[in-house]
Amino acid sequence: LNREKQLPVDDAVRIAREVASALDYAHRHKVVHRDIKPENILLHDGQALVADFGIALAVSTAGATRMTETGMSLGTPHYMSPEQAMGEREIGPPSDVYALGCVTYEMLVGEPPFTGPTAQAILAKVMTAEPPSLIAQRRSVPPEVEGAVLTALEKLPADRFASAAEFAHALSDGTASRRAPSRTVEGRAAEPPSRRAVWLTRLLLGALGVALFSAGYLISRGRAPARQPSRLAILAPNVGGSGGTGLARQLAITPDGETVVFVGLTPNGTNALFSQRLDAQDPAAIPGGQALASPQISRDGRWIMASGTGGSYRLPLEGGTPSPVNPAPIVTFGTWSPDGSFWFTRPATTGFDRLGHDSTASAFRERTAGFRLQQILDDGRTALAVRSPTGTNAGAGVLIDLRTGQETPLVEGPVAELRYVAGYLLSVLPDGSLTAALFERGSRRTPAPGIPVATGVALTGTGVAQLAVADNGTVAYIPEAPRSLVFVDRGGAVRNVTDERHNFHAPKFSPDGRRLSTDFTSADGRDVWVLSLDQGTLSRATFDRDGHDATWTADGHLTYTSFKSGTFGIYRTRPGSAAPPESLLASTQLAYTGAWFPDGHRLITTGTDLRPGSGPDIGVIGNAGRGPIEPLLASPFQEQYPALSPDGRWLAFVSDQSGEQQVYVQPANGEGDQVQISRDGGNEPVWAPDGRELVYRGTGEGQIDLIAATVRTTAGFTVTERR
Repeated sequence: LNREKQLPVDDAVRIAREVASALDYAHRHKVVHRDIKPENILLHDGQALVADFGIALAVSTAGATRMTETGMSLGTPHYMSPEQAMGEREIGPPSDVYALGCVTYEMLVGEPPFTGPTAQAILAKVMTAEPPSLIAQRRSVPPEVEGAVLTALEKLPADRFASAAEFAHALSDGTASRRAPSRTVEGRAAEPPSRRAVWLTRLLLGALGVALFSAGYLISRGRAPARQPSRLAILAPNVGGSGGTGLARQLAITPDGETVVFVGLTPNGTNALFSQRLDAQDPAAIPGGQALASPQISRDGRWIMASGTGGSYRLPLEGGTPSPVNPAPIVTFGTWSPDGSFWFTRPATTGFDRLGHDSTASAFRERTAGFRLQQILDDGRTALAVRSPTGTNAGAGVLIDLRTGQETPLVEGPVAELRYVAGYLLSVLPDGSLTAALFERGSRRTPAPGIPVATGVALTGTGVAQLAVADNGTVAYIPEAPRSLVFVDRGGAVRNVTDERHNFHAPKFSPDGRRLSTDFTSADGRDVWVLSLDQGTLSRATFDRDGHDATWTADGHLTYTSFKSGTFGIYRTRPGSAAPPESLLASTQLAYTGAWFPDGHRLITTGTDLRPGSGPDIGVIGNAGRGPIEPLLASPFQEQYPALSPDGRWLAFVSDQSGEQQVYVQPANGEGDQVQISRDGGNEPVWAPDGRELVYRGTGEGQIDLIAATVRTTAGFTVTERR
C-alpha cells in the first residue's frame, strides 16, 4: 500500500477474502484479534497471513474485564470499530469485520474511510460520520464490492455481517448489495435522516460512574479501587434540540443518578424535554415539557427549571403545567442551591443573581463580576466558578465565597466548566476533554494533577459543556459530533465545502470570495484557519491558542479577537504572513471583533457597559480600529450581531426590545428610525453582496430556517418580500 497506494480490485478482494478466512478460524476458536490493520497482514508467496495477535493474547491473559474497566480502548484509531472507540467491554467478531472493512476500503481507494490530524479527530469520525462512497472515488469498484465493504463498516455491530466468512462470501456473490442501500453523497444529502442516523449523529449519550475516575487514580498508585467502574451508553434516538436551543444546555441528571433529562425532538420536529431511567430501554416525553430547554434539576429531585419562549419556567420532574418564573433567570448559566434557591449568571459577566423560593431576587454582582457560575457546593456558601471575560468561552477555575467574595484559585485553566462530585474536581477543557482530580475540601486544593477520563464532551460556542453530575458520583455527558462546513443553495440542497470535520465557528468569505475564514478548537487550542476554496487546503492563520471570530478587511487582512494579553483585544494579521499580529485595541468593554466600514477607518462592534448599566450594545471603534469604543446603540435592552450593508449606509442588528430577539435595520450613522425586518423572531443577519437582500436565521422551534428579506433602500428603508 505504501508503494502502490491502491491495489487492483481483484487483488484487494482476494486478500480481503483470505484475511476473512483466517479471522473466521480465529473467531470459531473464541479469539478476537482486535487490531486488524495493514501492518498485521503479511504476504507469503502472495498468500495473506494474519499476524500479531498481541492484543488478543493480552486480553486473554489479563482478562478482558480488567483491560477495559478503566475505559481503555484497545486498537488502532483508523481501523477501530465504534464499539472499541467507546471502550465497551464486550468486543466480538463484528469488531474484526469492521477493521477488515477499513483495510479493504484502503486497498481500493488508497486511504482508510476515516482520517484526521489526531486520534481524537479520527475516532470522532468513526463515531459519527458515514464513509464516502467507494465508487465515487474509483469507478472500477463493482457495486457488490462496495455494498459488502459498506455493510462491514456499519456503526452498529448488529448491522454488519454475522461472521467474517459471510463478509468474504458477499465480496464475490453480491449479497451485500441487496442488504446495504446505495449510499452516495448526493443521496445522503437529499434524503431525510433515518431513525438510525439520528441515533448516531444526535447522540451517544454516555453515563460514566465516578468509580471510573477513582479506578484510574488508585490503580496508578497500586491500590485497589473501592468499587468497580461502570460505563453505559444510551442510544437515545432524539437527543439534541435544534433551532433556538443550539447554545442551550441540553442535559441534566437527577441527584440519585438514576434518570437523565435531556432536550430532544418530538415526531413533528419540535423541541421538548424527555426523561430516561438508566435501566429503561426508551425515553419518555415529560408532560408540559414542550418547547423547553436548558433543564436544571433541583437538589431534592422534584423540580426542573428550564428556559422557553418568552422566559423561564418551573416544572415538576414527573411533568405537569409549567409555571412562569419572574424575574426570569438565565437558566443555561444557572444552578440550584441546597436551600432551594436558584442562582444564575447575568449576561456580559456582570455577576450572579439569586432567585429565592418566593421569587425574590438579590444581586451579588459586585463580588462576582467577570465569573461564570458553575455549581454551589453542599454548604450553600461556596461555589465553583470560571473566570470567563466577555467574548471567551473558558478561563481559570476558582472557588468563591458567596458571602465575602473571597476567591481561591483551583485550576489555572483554561477550563470551560467545573464540577465537584464525590471527592473529585471535574474539569471540561476547551477541546472537550474531561479530567478528574482528587479535591480536598478542607484545604481547598487538588493534591495531584487531574487524569483524563473522557474525550469529546460536546461544547457550545459559548463554552457550555453538555455535562451533568449526580450526588452519587454518576457523570453523564453528550459526546461531540464534529460539524461539517457546508454550502446551502436557494433550494435547500447541501454540499460539503470540505471533508474536514471540526467544531467550526464563524465562517466568513474573503473579499474576493475565494477563501473562507473560520475558527475551531483543537488539541492546540482555539485558533483561526483559512480554507482555500480553489485548492481545498485548510491553513492555520493565528497561533494564539485563543483566536476567534475573524472578519476580513477590504485588503485581505484578518481581524480577530483574543484574550491572550489578559484583556479582551482585537488583533490584525495577514494570512500566511510570518509577522506577528498587530494589536489594535484591548478593552474590558469589548465583546466582539466587529465589521469594517468601507473606508477602513472604523469598526462597528458589540460592547458592554458602553453606557452605565447597559447590557450588550453596539458601538463604533474609530482611529483605524484602535479606539476607543463609542456607543452607537446603547439601551436597557440587548443589541448584538451588528452587520453593515456593503455600502456602509445601513446597520442590521438583533435586539430583544420587543420581548424576543428580532432583526432590525437603522441608518449606520445612528440618525434615523429603526425598521423591524423579522416577524417571528430572528438572529444573525447577513447582507447579500448587492445590498438588496438581508438573510437571517429564524428562531422557530424544532428547525433552523434561513429567511431572505428583499429590501428597498430608496426613499427610506422598506421590506418588500420575505421568503
